[in-house]
Amino acid sequence: MKDKMGSATTKTSTSPRFVFSETQKRKVHHLFNVLDIDRNGQLQPNDFVNVGKKIVAQLRLSEESRSARVILLKSHRLFVQLLTDLHNPELSLTLWDWIAFFRDQIESEDEGILDHYIQRTSRHIFDLFDMNKDRLISQEEYANMLTIYNIPQKMAIQGFEELDTNDDKFISADEMVEGLNNFFKSGDPEAKGNLIFGEWR
Repeated sequence: MKDKMGSATTKTSTSPRFVFSETQKRKVHHLFNVLDIDRNGQLQPNDFVNVGKKIVAQLRLSEESRSARVILLKSHRLFVQLLTDLHNPELSLTLWDWIAFFRDQIESEDEGILDHYIQRTSRHIFDLFDMNKDRLISQEEYANMLTIYNIPQKMAIQGFEELDTNDDKFISADEMVEGLNNFFKSGDPEAKGNLIFGEWR
């Protein structure tokens, strides 16, 4: 194409700086299925509250106890924050909403929203998994937590080993953040952290 002076013009590219790969899409789709506890194709408050109730039962806490109420509140708050991040006024999220959010954030020039989501989600997951509150997650704590999401123990152990990057037999808060960053941001099918929520392939 030429301009009025006869010089060749360059077409401006509108391609995103980062591309939401098929690997990332499959991982995000898998996580949606993990979180959709009742398997009705939508993420709703009950999916998160029921996980909280399972954690309370696993810890043998009375649902009336302060510790149990804190767990249930945090579980519900995670869902509310999801609605806020996705600018969704409804009390449910479809798979399309979920995938579109991560696609848009990964392909955005500004990674701030996704980084904020990862940091906050990492803190929440770490707090729930760290059942004895020693600021470390053991393999047993990790496997026990993933059974609540119906992930087989064998896969839980593989995920734990991927996250434990310094091989000290524990997952630290920093290792959790690193794993979540890889899970959401990496298009590499072999990236450490891909199995954090079980088998996605």
